[in-house]
Amino acid sequence: MLDKLKRIILRDGAQDADFKEVLKGGSMAFIYRLLNMVVSYGLMLFISRKLGDEGIGIYNLSLAFLGILVMLSCLGFNTSVVRFVSQYNAESAFHKIRKLYTAILKIIIPLSFLIAIALYLGAESIAIGFYDDPALILPFQILALILPLSVVAALNVEFIRGLKQVHVSEFFRNLGIHTVTLVVLIIASFYTLQSYYPMAAYLLGAVVAAAFTLIYIWRYFKGQSVKESSPSTTEFSIQEHLITSLPMILTSFIQLLNGRVDTVMLGLFESQSTGDVGVFTVALKISVITNFMIGAMKSIGMPKISELFWSGKMDKLNGLIARTTKFIFLFAAPVSILLMIFPATVLELVEPDFSYGSRTLQIFALTQLFNASCGMVAIFLNMTGNQVFFTRLVAITTTLNIVLNLILIPMYGMEGAAFATLIATATWNIIGAYHIWKKYKVATFFRPSSLWS
Repeated sequence: MLDKLKRIILRDGAQDADFKEVLKGGSMAFIYRLLNMVVSYGLMLFISRKLGDEGIGIYNLSLAFLGILVMLSCLGFNTSVVRFVSQYNAESAFHKIRKLYTAILKIIIPLSFLIAIALYLGAESIAIGFYDDPALILPFQILALILPLSVVAALNVEFIRGLKQVHVSEFFRNLGIHTVTLVVLIIASFYTLQSYYPMAAYLLGAVVAAAFTLIYIWRYFKGQSVKESSPSTTEFSIQEHLITSLPMILTSFIQLLNGRVDTVMLGLFESQSTGDVGVFTVALKISVITNFMIGAMKSIGMPKISELFWSGKMDKLNGLIARTTKFIFLFAAPVSILLMIFPATVLELVEPDFSYGSRTLQIFALTQLFNASCGMVAIFLNMTGNQVFFTRLVAITTTLNIVLNLILIPMYGMEGAAFATLIATATWNIIGAYHIWKKYKVATFFRPSSLWS
């Protein structure tokens, strides 16, 4: 398998400059995501060992809420900004980039504060009324403090990715936050640890990420102001960007909801404890070990796909997608298969008592294998003007996911929630890949015959 990957790199990279660019940028993102995987899994192991399934359940449930609230506060601009920044940067339209960034900040920062205030005031009602767990009150209140910082950091990271500064965007996406969180918790463990400490440590990480990305973008704008000999008089309208971005905004939020709804809903059923949520999220985090390769290639692939498509270079785009999908699948397949064969062993490495989540891990591993085999469906649709179609698709599959959770969780617990994720993921990937093939004759899915081509 490693020899096959090596041949793909040497052969395809030499033949295709676009793939070489994606591979180079993706390799950088891969390194950072690999480091983040080590740190985040170390963090998960540390919390699990020190605070048990209850502690890791509170931490992961809080982060699931944070992810949904960040996307809601960002209005999806953290997705669409990649496309517009890469487009304006290629046109050297730095004035548009500046106006776009400042206009977005003026919208999302006040919104994030309003949502944060509502969350802080309603933390007790949510923790007790929905989850019947007073231990969640303080973590949810801390979550309210984290929200505005995470919103700014989320926008900044995607802005920097649009500039193709992958090493910066990937560091501050998660690695920096998780590193600070882990270090703070290790220091705190010499004294005492409470269930809310992981969220308090995460707050410090969010401060670091927001501050440093703001400084980086400020320095970028300062440098570009020197290059612009005369300011452009081109009209700029945030309303036009909002109209263009709206489908991507809805898609991003629905996708995020689709990825978090299982965790949130699992905790709502009386038959499922916060500890069950903890084991469920641990299994999910282990399964997505393959996903960081997709994410790494996606980091540089998004602006590259947009660039090739809108410049009409469909042959190059087709070749890029085919080689990237093959590369992703060959990485993901052996890892997913190992997780499906030895789920209990892997979970016991985290905590011996977690082995009862073995079947859940197997289902998640199969989900990630399927996801890898379909390639970059979501990215292609969002970057090529098919965002309306994709919005409708993920809305339908998210609704399907929610319905399946309502039916399967009371019957099968965490395994039912995992199976709902598998069905929803398979549905939107298959339909999306078929739509792309039918409309553009671009195969985003992995074809076994490509191994010998």
